[in-house]
Amino acid sequence: MRKIFYFFALSFFIMPIIGCEETMPISSNQRELKPPAGNGYIGDVCLIVRNKAPFSITGRVQLKSRERSSFRLSRNESYKMCLSGQLYGANTVSFVLTNYLTLPLFSCYTQTDRSIDVYARRRGDSWVYTATCRK
Repeated sequence: MRKIFYFFALSFFIMPIIGCEETMPISSNQRELKPPAGNGYIGDVCLIVRNKAPFSITGRVQLKSRERSSFRLSRNESYKMCLSGQLYGANTVSFVLTNYLTLPLFSCYTQTDRSIDVYARRRGDSWVYTATCRK
């Protein structure tokens, strides 16, 4: 009798857990971890970030020499920033989109010869970010 009770108790508590497997999303936000190899330009650089997402975004741009500039943009807003220091290889900067806790959501290394346009689209319960990053 006791064995039957344990069997039903175990099946009542464990079976629902077995059926709750999490699946990985098909696509996730891009996160570049390694910068392009080599040394980049040393001097002043200016770039424009444009928000094409349907909500406000926050982020930062950083140079290899650790100079950085943070931004917060409302929908359809743009921001021009200038920094002075050393760029990453292939004359790129680090571009990072962050959440309100400043945790990275998206990152890439991009050249600054054109504006960086940020887009977001809904996928299920979350958002997928993209940006016009060029190397």
